[in-house]
Amino acid sequence: MASKYLDIFIREAEEHLTSLQQGLLLLEKDSGNAKLIHELLRNAHTLKGSARMIGIEDISAIAHRMEDLLLEIEEGRKGVGGGAIDLLLQGSDAIARMVMALAKGEESPVDVEKFIAAFDRGESTAAAMKEGEPPADEEEVFGDTVRAKVKTLDSLVNFIGELIINKKRFEDKVVSLKSLCQEEEGHLQVGRLRDFQRGLEEDVLYLNYLIQELYNETMSLRMLPLRTVTDGFRRLVRDLAKDQGKEVELEIIGEGIEIDRVLLEMLKPMLLHILTNAVDHGIEVPDDRRAKGKPVKGVVRVVARHEGSNVWITIRDDGRGMNPVRIKEVAVRRGVLTEDEAGTLSDEEALYVTLRPGFSTSEIVTDISGRGVGMDVVKKNAERVKGNILLKSRQGEYTEITLQLPLTLSVIEALMISCGGEIYAVPLSYVQETIKVRQEDIKVVGGKEAVSVRGLTTPLVSLAGLLGLSEQKTRVESGKIAAVVLKLRDHTLACMVDDSLGNSEIVVKGLGGQLRSVKFVFGATILGDGSPALILNVPDIFASSEGADSAGLRKVFEEQTQASQRGHILVVDDSITTRTMERSILVANGYRVILAVSGEDALEKVSGDRFDLVISDIEMPGINGFELTKRLRSLESYRDVPVIIVSSLSRDEDKRKAIEAGAQAYIVKGSFDQGALLDTVEALIG
Repeated sequence: MASKYLDIFIREAEEHLTSLQQGLLLLEKDSGNAKLIHELLRNAHTLKGSARMIGIEDISAIAHRMEDLLLEIEEGRKGVGGGAIDLLLQGSDAIARMVMALAKGEESPVDVEKFIAAFDRGESTAAAMKEGEPPADEEEVFGDTVRAKVKTLDSLVNFIGELIINKKRFEDKVVSLKSLCQEEEGHLQVGRLRDFQRGLEEDVLYLNYLIQELYNETMSLRMLPLRTVTDGFRRLVRDLAKDQGKEVELEIIGEGIEIDRVLLEMLKPMLLHILTNAVDHGIEVPDDRRAKGKPVKGVVRVVARHEGSNVWITIRDDGRGMNPVRIKEVAVRRGVLTEDEAGTLSDEEALYVTLRPGFSTSEIVTDISGRGVGMDVVKKNAERVKGNILLKSRQGEYTEITLQLPLTLSVIEALMISCGGEIYAVPLSYVQETIKVRQEDIKVVGGKEAVSVRGLTTPLVSLAGLLGLSEQKTRVESGKIAAVVLKLRDHTLACMVDDSLGNSEIVVKGLGGQLRSVKFVFGATILGDGSPALILNVPDIFASSEGADSAGLRKVFEEQTQASQRGHILVVDDSITTRTMERSILVANGYRVILAVSGEDALEKVSGDRFDLVISDIEMPGINGFELTKRLRSLESYRDVPVIIVSSLSRDEDKRKAIEAGAQAYIVKGSFDQGALLDTVEALIG
């Protein structure tokens, strides 16, 4: 057996064994945790299939027995008590010792025949352990030398990431310098400043070139050809087909394309389960194929290609295809869907039900299928690497599964957005487009808001609401609100955001062990100004959107319309405290308010807008309140617009000047009362 396959299997086995051993101890304390039981079942199922693929039948056999027992527990045919946890722990311990022996090139320390016999009887398996040394340091089990080399490569990639972050800081400084140059126009030093700007821009361009070259060279060290994991698949398909009396040929195109090692390891179980399904569920037996006029030998074709920063892998079989009606019937029978849910699904949507946990169309449970685990593994691994799955099928002709995966998880393209006062990154592979939503675009479907995107009705939700952020009242003065249209498999979702900030290449940083399971995020990045931004987990957003409240965007527009109908007010005051307080009082009572910081600013604003009322201070730099009122009265469009003076000046003379200038009311700040202001406003404009 080639060492590269063994090394990959050993690393994979470590992950599943750790999950099994830790999960079983948790299950002992929380026996009703259905999600945990299914996770353990998935671990055993994948471990069994991976061992079988490279011909390690002894490990596959023990993992198979563990899987059977876990399935009985999941289906309620066996309880967690009665020694079941002890047996499962003994199974994981036995496999761990066998994996260690493989890593060292030693003979298996387990008498598998005795082990399985004792396991099936529910007895201790200790007698099946051959004499020898107990498991040693875990680092030795899974190849310390290989792991050290990988850490070195990962560290090197991380340093490259830091360089990219530093480069982004340079770029931000160039932007600031351009702004500075514009401000300094007319000064003697501008010429020299511009020369400095050009030189700095050239430096950044060269730094960018060096970083890209260094990054490409470094990443090539961590890239492996697809054949690293596909070489064993032909034998797997041949053996599976032979066991079922079928003839199946596996064709693989694009085995030489290179993919990040981390992604390659996650891709292996995905391909394993898809190929198993293609042989078991897709390809018909020879007699059925003859009756349909098909060649006796079925074909499963795997095609891999690079496209931009993604790798696309399509697996297509020429078998019986998927039956949407049967999928829905089985989903209802197995409790995966309710009858109402099944009734609303289109044929295309029904295909994606096969990705849900617990779904299987097999009527009986075998060592190959019927456990409701396989495609769930594909979905989960695709989401872990921020990939996508596309399903196509035609009954009697074919089934096609396409995996869209990033080439690497170290650096990705992302859409930067602002939401709830924070900046977030959304992996570009999940972004369909950004749109502006108007009031007339919103419709209500099933009690929830939706918009039409390219002819398709798309649910509309508030991203801030999903993330649990305090809702910031979105500004809708322009009559439009920004939304990002996300795509996941066959679904789309429009998420209302504060703003879209454009695309950016970002460095992905892990959140650490303590935050690994945080909902809605899978990592973080560093922005050009040095501040962090979270990278959103789009599958979590889709999962939470199903039960989320409506976006409430219609209400926001209605409030805006009501405010506009009630009155549009200009508040003029050089004191930030006064104008902010007055604005808060008026907005809280349904008025739309614009602020001006001086008389000159107010005249500029009235030239481009129509206000129903003006509230002004008297003492301001430049044009004072008296002069502003006079100038407003000289304008045809503002001859009859009410003006309220709010001033700290309380002399009768000042009040007389205000009235002479054309003001309708005068309120003294010293005795200021918000009720008096509101009463006055309502008396003048309602």
